[in-house]
Amino acid sequence: MSFAKISDLDINKDSRSFVITYNFNAKELSVIKTICNLLGIRDIEILTKHNSNSKIKDIINKQLDNGEEEGINQKSLIFNNIESIKVSAFIDNLKKFRINRPLIAFVTEDNINWSLNTLVSHLLEERNALKTRKTVNH
Repeated sequence: MSFAKISDLDINKDSRSFVITYNFNAKELSVIKTICNLLGIRDIEILTKHNSNSKIKDIINKQLDNGEEEGINQKSLIFNNIESIKVSAFIDNLKKFRINRPLIAFVTEDNINWSLNTLVSHLLEERNALKTRKTVNH
């Protein structure tokens, strides 16, 4: 498990700036869209458990895998090329709109080749490690 300050993450100005939403219901998606609009985030990729085998780099390139296999049933937000100040504001707004905190990640050099299901499983593993105060090695 590795942690870095949000403000220390590089933003690639040439890459697609968007938010991946995974496994949210219609009401929650409506709130997320509202928050995105407030923050000037116009690109949102809405994914379900049927897209879980899609690789992150393929999602960035809008090439989704719509397989039969269902992924992990865990709400997640993955940010690609979004400024840290907007992500912080996004998280604060989730609290204001009373949305339970989902798993949150950034697209990195390490996870860009992972499937969405792999990323979500690592995030879930990290959340559980934080709760039990154990370490996790990926």
